[in-house]
Amino acid sequence: MKLLMVSVGKARYAVQADVVMRILDPAQEADFHLEGSQAVFRGERFPLIDLHAAGEEGRGLSPLYLLLEGARRRAMVSVDGTEAIREVPAADIAPLPPFIFPRPGRAFRGVFSDGQAPRLLLDQDGIL
Repeated sequence: MKLLMVSVGKARYAVQADVVMRILDPAQEADFHLEGSQAVFRGERFPLIDLHAAGEEGRGLSPLYLLLEGARRRAMVSVDGTEAIREVPAADIAPLPPFIFPRPGRAFRGVFSDGQAPRLLLDQDGIL
């Protein structure tokens, strides 16, 4: 499974690379802005998923936004940085018990070791 490694404050996450349609830097995108709990890009509104709140992290100085596209909808996810795309065997990802992040709308579906520390895998089906 190809995963995009991202950071949010001191927390480390991963998202399936095939659902990331774009990585947006607000400093480089004139037609991108935030309006409340939504991101607006090229006139289209997207729900904004803030991993800073999920991880109790403060927002970084220059956040990036991932445009994710699922089968039902699209959304923007705020992160502080992207690191790399890595191949991670599905067998290396441990599922999270349902009592930690219950459905529906759970943000994370698994955890795996990424060398230095564990990384949470976003559940794109839960957030999209």
